Amino acid sequence: MRVLQYQRMMYLAVGAALSGCVGLDTQAAGGPCLSDTSECVGQRTAMVRTMSADPARAWIAQSPDRSTVASGVRLFAYQNVRDKLSCPELTSAVSDLDAAKRTLAEGPSAGQTMARHNDIKAMTDDVRAALAASKLRRCGPGI
Repeated sequence: MRVLQYQRMMYLAVGAALSGCVGLDTQAAGGPCLSDTSECVGQRTAMVRTMSADPARAWIAQSPDRSTVASGVRLFAYQNVRDKLSCPELTSAVSDLDAAKRTLAEGPSAGQTMARHNDIKAMTDDVRAALAASKLRRCGPGI
């Protein structure tokens, strides 16, 4: 009984913490932190899981802020849901990553190392290519 109460409290505490800093509306929370500390990596990982688990995929329609683009969380979320995306969602995803490439061309965000920035830029190209290929294969060239 105590174990169940403890687990329930932990889930509530984690849920409250995540809703305050890594919910779907990253602009309200100021975006994910960009450092490579275990705390920041954990926040970004939780954010990716939340985004990937969203059955409505509402985050696709949201314009990300600069730190969200720089964090790469959308890239991992797109990879996780790529096979579930509809043709309009794939179109939005490719457009999103085109915009992300323009944002990343401005240089690293505050708190981000140049190495991490370059990793995110390369990954953006890779994920965009994979999404574009999925879109072409499943939706044809017209959409």
